[in-house]
Amino acid sequence: MANTYREHCLKVSVIVPAFNEERYLPSCLRSLRAQDYKGEWETIVVDNASTDATAQVARDFGVRVISCPRKGVVFARQAGVEAAGGDIIIQTDADAVLPRDWLARIVRRLMERPDAVAVSGDVRYLSPPLWVHVVSFLWRLTKKVGYWLTGQPPTILASNLSYRREAFVRAGGYNTDLPGIGDEYDFLGRLKKIGKVVYDGGITISVSSRRLHGRFLQYVFVDVLYYSLVANLFYGLSGRTVAGERLDIRIEDTFRLQPRWLYAAVLPVVIAAIAVSVYAYFSPGSQVFGRVYSREPAPTKGVPAPEAPAKIIALTFDDGPNEPYTSQVLDILKRYDVKATFFVLGKNVEYYPEVTGRIIAEGHALGNHTYDHKKATALVEWDRQIDRAQDVIARTVGVKPRLFRPPFGQKTPWELDSMRKRGYVTIAWSISANDPNVRSSDVIARRVIRKAQPGGIILLHDGFETRHGWDRSPTVQALPAIVESLKAQGYTFVTIPELLDIPAYFE
Repeated sequence: MANTYREHCLKVSVIVPAFNEERYLPSCLRSLRAQDYKGEWETIVVDNASTDATAQVARDFGVRVISCPRKGVVFARQAGVEAAGGDIIIQTDADAVLPRDWLARIVRRLMERPDAVAVSGDVRYLSPPLWVHVVSFLWRLTKKVGYWLTGQPPTILASNLSYRREAFVRAGGYNTDLPGIGDEYDFLGRLKKIGKVVYDGGITISVSSRRLHGRFLQYVFVDVLYYSLVANLFYGLSGRTVAGERLDIRIEDTFRLQPRWLYAAVLPVVIAAIAVSVYAYFSPGSQVFGRVYSREPAPTKGVPAPEAPAKIIALTFDDGPNEPYTSQVLDILKRYDVKATFFVLGKNVEYYPEVTGRIIAEGHALGNHTYDHKKATALVEWDRQIDRAQDVIARTVGVKPRLFRPPFGQKTPWELDSMRKRGYVTIAWSISANDPNVRSSDVIARRVIRKAQPGGIILLHDGFETRHGWDRSPTVQALPAIVESLKAQGYTFVTIPELLDIPAYFE
């Protein structure tokens, strides 16, 4: 009963942007009129420079109408929220038909999750063409997998999105520099920095499929891929919008505005953009998204390189501390008088503080490898992961590492840009034996020795994510052979700070 009372004390504002929607708006407003929510709520229709009877239709239903003469859905959404008086803002589309319990379920979901700042639902299309069922299934699957991996939805549908007003204010509202090319994705990214965004596939609405009939190629390649992927990537890298940005709310107007040659031109651009993005995200040493060190830097331009590069090499270990294997690694390094760099997880440092202290005491370098090695960290919450690990390391051993290694070597432009601005140095590797997936110490040793080059960075693992006691004996057993062989070839082992000639820690 207490929750129900709290729900009914909250005021809800439903925002409906509308441009020339006199045909579809009545069904939307009838479904809103039929809602069973018992609390106080209002409907605001934002007339976005309509030239038909959209505004009069809304007034005939007795809902509040405000005018937004600047055409563009992002301007309409922003104007609607600014005019709203609700504690919870819910936005939908003028061609949506909403289930009777839609408002009540959204409010209840937010009340059940005090940590949630927003709730994203789903849509189903009314009488869609066959291909839409396939696309919708894949889109929904992507969202569910992304939500499972990261705890946050990778994307949202602006037609079924609700959020707390205070979160909207803290996030800075919509970015009106992105008219029609992904303003909702930009907004989602800023909401995630404030709190939890919940995805609930059970909160589903019905929308018209008018924009989909006979428009498969245009919809997939022009609107979804070009405007959602290419245009947003361009904006993220350059801070500028692309030419031909979509300003109209209705997607069919977009297609009428596009020249035919654009459809043929977009496909290779999209394929190339996807290929480059995938390579840049997954390839550890890729420089596409920003500066990453995977080996000793090349000589400065204009300075002649030495005839024979110095035979120095850096040995690094990820995912520790993890006992007894980290201590065994340290014993071997001490025996051979070798210094290494350990990229530690904050959660493991909390579990093995003494071993972390030993790493520092014996002259090795520490790097930040996030708090708990969560999948897809580079996409959504790198800042929290890094800051939490940094706090744990500082409390435990009194240093704040400048070195950062992203989990799995995965990275995004916004993550690398953030790290650079905060003074971190992002480290990858050039030599890997894939030791977490190899059970033979001989294979691990052979792979490292074969790939060794002057100035290289070797990646090995003394742990496995946050699984305490995970067996790393093959790596431990391979280590003496690696050290002995490379020393016999004339290599000197250095730490990453020595290799790059940078301070290991923030002052």
